[in-house]
Amino acid sequence: MPYKSERACLMIADGHAHVNPLRGLSARELAERFLRSGGWFIALVSVSPWDYGLDITNAEAAYRDVLRYHESACREAREAGLKVACVAGFHPADVDKLVDSGLRSSEVLDLGLRVIDYITSLCRSGRLDGIGEVGRQHYRTAADRVLVSELILEEAALKAQELGCAVHLHLEDVGPETVSLTHRALSRLGIKPSPSIVFHHAKPSMVREALSLGYSITVPGRTAVIAEAIKYGDSFMVESDFPGVEIPRALRPWDLAAAEEEALRGAPDPERALRRINVEAVARAYGVEPP
Repeated sequence: MPYKSERACLMIADGHAHVNPLRGLSARELAERFLRSGGWFIALVSVSPWDYGLDITNAEAAYRDVLRYHESACREAREAGLKVACVAGFHPADVDKLVDSGLRSSEVLDLGLRVIDYITSLCRSGRLDGIGEVGRQHYRTAADRVLVSELILEEAALKAQELGCAVHLHLEDVGPETVSLTHRALSRLGIKPSPSIVFHHAKPSMVREALSLGYSITVPGRTAVIAEAIKYGDSFMVESDFPGVEIPRALRPWDLAAAEEEALRGAPDPERALRRINVEAVARAYGVEPP
């Protein structure tokens, strides 16, 4: 059953989620279920070719197919009534998957940069709203693979700054150091802090550092995580990171309202905190307002 809030005008945003209409819910069903729980905005992020069951023998063609499916899903979610940021990228785990499939690290880098270039062209034409997720592996892997991921991240961040579009960063989560070190790396490239640079799936301890430097940040939509994050500020976003298919223990966009209300029950001003998280933080990152 959809969650029914005590607040008639509750508006909920999902700062990072996936949709997989080939193997999971259709974009329309996802949107309608989220709308019924108070959803108004969602950042829909592309999945990888193998999540759709695509053949990666011609990997570049497979990524273009992913983008075609993803654009269609974003359009369908908008038609259902959601505001949508349509975001597509080259996940750091893709680097490992492609090297494991037999490509050399340098070949994966070249592929990743071509994919980012194509995504950039779609952002420039208004067909996409951002690049992501890109970043570094949060698990143990070979050094050359981390380097490939870092170079793709840097190119994506440069392109995003050039276009003024969003970029979602998938990073190791060691706390504030993740933010400060990434900030230093981006600054060396001439990339200025911006709310359109989003630290995705972050630990609560990263919130203050990210916001103080001028970035946006999303935290997982679990009650304990939100309750901890609010100690560091209330201008973060909350995400489900829904994988596009319903699996045990996976958060779904329509789970966020209940988690947020429970987490903020003891806050001095829950209504204000909910608005800052679900409306003001979204407006800062994406320049969109509720209907």
